[in-house]
Parts: sequence; structure tokens; C-alpha cells
Amino acid sequence: MRVACYLAAWLLSLVCWPASVLAAAPCERLVATGDVQSPPYLWRDPVHPGKLLGANADLVRQLSGELGVQIKLLDSGAWADAQQEVQSGRIDLLVGAFLLEPADQQLDFVLPPTWPASQVLIREDLLASLVPAAQSDSSLSMLENPARYLALGRDSVCNTPLLRGQLAKKMAELRASGLLEKLLKSNLARWQAQQLQVLLAPGIPTQ
Repeated sequence: MRVACYLAAWLLSLVCWPASVLAAAPCERLVATGDVQSPPYLWRDPVHPGKLLGANADLVRQLSGELGVQIKLLDSGAWADAQQEVQSGRIDLLVGAFLLEPADQQLDFVLPPTWPASQVLIREDLLASLVPAAQSDSSLSMLENPARYLALGRDSVCNTPLLRGQLAKKMAELRASGLLEKLLKSNLARWQAQQLQVLLAPGIPTQ
């Protein structure tokens, strides 16, 4: 039902767009960035420096293929720097943006959210969360995980009603297909496996 509402709103918005906008050539190349220290959404590959992994990285590749637009994902450093790059228009797309940011941040958010808000039960001891035998001694806490969105910088030359509508339509389709949930689960497993390798590497104590 929600997907139908999103699509209906998007189709209705087409009626209000000027013909010149609808006829405009689509942007053929986008540059994206995000928080590179937010696994399982996005993080630096410890084995291949310069490569970004995570659900957002996989999503960017998926969108690039389905929209026929080249999307390059860049490491902009700290999260604040990534936001500034998009707000300034130097980078087009911010992945993993929070809607609760200040209203003057110069971003246009794409609905529905890429990753809806959730609550995650975590263990304070990382090893305990990865090795079942160690779980009995770990303490549990509930982590509030806010919704995360795609957001286009308002000063990006690619930020058009047409592109925003295409992204919204595609996000609704991917959400309905279950692909986004699969991407998140697979990247959580990937990140946990990497952390376990680091913890159990020779010469590194595990207790």
C-alpha cells in the first residue's frame, strides 16, 4: 500500500512539471559520497585501501545499472566533510543522510527512506557478538537506528525534478522487492566476518 502511494504521488507530480524539464537530457554521471565509518551501510575495505564496502555501496551500483547513469562513490573522509561536499554542490548525492539534520542543509531528500528507522539489540563486547561461546558474559543494550535517505545537493547540476522522481520510483520498487533488506543483511554478515578475522588474527589476543 505504501509503495502504491509513493508511485501515485510521483506520477501525479509529473503533471506539474514543465515540458522543458521533462524533455531535458538526463544526467549521465553522478558523484556520490557518505559516512565511510558506518558499517554495515558503508565502510573502508581493510584489505583493499581506497575501496568502499557496504549496503550503500551495493545500492549505488544497483541504481547505476537500473537507471543507466554512471554513479561514482567517493570517500570524502569524515561524515561532516561528506555532508559539506554535497551541500556545496561539488558532489551530487549523499547516501545515508539523516532527515533530522537542520532544514537549511541544502539537501533534497528522496522518499521513501533507503533504510527505515529501527531498533538494534547490540552487545557491548564485539567478540561476544561474533563468537557464540562468549555471549554469556556480555551485556546487552538497545541501539536506536534512525532512518537513512538518499539526498541530492540543491546546488548539484544533476538535481532535477526528473532525477528525483526516478530515484523515488526506483527506491519504492527496490523496497517492495525485498532487495534492500537483503543488501543490509549480507553486508552485516560481511562486516562481522571481517571483524572476526581481525580479532582472531595471529598475535592478537581474543580475551
